[in-house]
Amino acid sequence: MIEILPVNTTYEPFSHEPEYVAANQGFATRVPLGHVKRILDLACGTGTISEILISLAPGAHLNGVDYDPVQIELSSDRFRKLGFDVRTGFALTDDVVDGKPALVFGCGSATDLPFPDETFDCITIANAIHVIDDKEKLLKTISRLLKPGGLFGFNSTFYSGSVPEGTDRMYMDWLILAAKYIEEKNKKLAAAGAPTIKRVRGTTRKAFTNRWYSPSEWSDMLDNVGLKTVDTNERLVELSERSFTYVGAYGGLAEVLMSGFPVEEAAEALQNAAGPAMRGCGATVAPRNYLEMWAVKS
Repeated sequence: MIEILPVNTTYEPFSHEPEYVAANQGFATRVPLGHVKRILDLACGTGTISEILISLAPGAHLNGVDYDPVQIELSSDRFRKLGFDVRTGFALTDDVVDGKPALVFGCGSATDLPFPDETFDCITIANAIHVIDDKEKLLKTISRLLKPGGLFGFNSTFYSGSVPEGTDRMYMDWLILAAKYIEEKNKKLAAAGAPTIKRVRGTTRKAFTNRWYSPSEWSDMLDNVGLKTVDTNERLVELSERSFTYVGAYGGLAEVLMSGFPVEEAAEALQNAAGPAMRGCGATVAPRNYLEMWAVKS
């Protein structure tokens, strides 16, 4: 049984896990990126994908965008520690400082970006396209910002086909055990005369409001905005109990899976239920399929 660590609702702990890094490395290396000179990494999070992209496109200038200012701080700190000159905002720069390209990270929406048309050679949105409400607007924005012949890539573990056959019980048990965790915690709070954890509908994002599309549906949507699919892959990723625990603690996921509960309480419950859900099914890993797609602007 793994040690249950203090709850960290940011994406940072999971973003450093070997399975996560390897999955995203595999995604990024499916197409050649050595020629790329300017990259836009949407939903850049803690900078894991940005770092992989920079390693595959030496000398490329990168702009990272994320809606969460905490993630922008984390990604900026990551690259400063790696010796990069990091700037904040949405400026485009060709500066090279101490032999490394200057990088720019800005806080904003992936569907409302200030960059000029045909700016980037490569645009990515990793592990996040499923949370974007207006996917048509997102893809139109990406097509507008790409140079002709430019690459767009995304991966997602929330699509039609993401749950491997035979694993439904584990994921269902995870939610059931998380709900029981809160129930037991409420009993202890009530016995101590303390306020209990309340679930209030309509205060957080509704669970699973965004549809999970199939690979062919994604390809059609890309084609509709002038992006021709050149590579489609489904990758099986097996998360260790430690990684699965960190996933549960992520506030963005907890907000959806246990909508209505305070995010911190939902994250704590999911983190503590992850291991028992796996062990209750006799599982040593938590398997999940990732969809990976790359397209070229025609």
